[in-house]
Amino acid sequence: MKRSPVSPLNKALVERLKGAFTVPVYDYVPAGKKAPYVVMTDTTAESWDTKTVCGATVMATLKVLSEYQGDKEVAELCDGAISAIRKQPLALEGGWQVVLSSVDSHSVERLETHREATVTFKFTIIDTKE
Repeated sequence: MKRSPVSPLNKALVERLKGAFTVPVYDYVPAGKKAPYVVMTDTTAESWDTKTVCGATVMATLKVLSEYQGDKEVAELCDGAISAIRKQPLALEGGWQVVLSSVDSHSVERLETHREATVTFKFTIIDTKE
């Protein structure tokens, strides 16, 4: 990989999610913020090349936190995130193009004071500048 698609992808994800939700969407959680909210967490990129195309497979994870004691709110927020990301291809800056996207995994953890869901998206991205 001669350059990374992580920053343009994260920017596009945050913009898309902010447009889809009334709850806050963060790339970090400011101190003292109360749930519900959505936050981008881990992003990893693995390079791949063919004879004619360069690109990366990128895993991007978001967490959804809810203080609601049932699963309803966290489930609705996760469904909203999945719909927002999958409804149309993300437009990335800098000569990157998302060619495939899918949900790699989704889980909900029932903690004593809140619910915490994790959704990991898998993106196949090509470098149109290479």
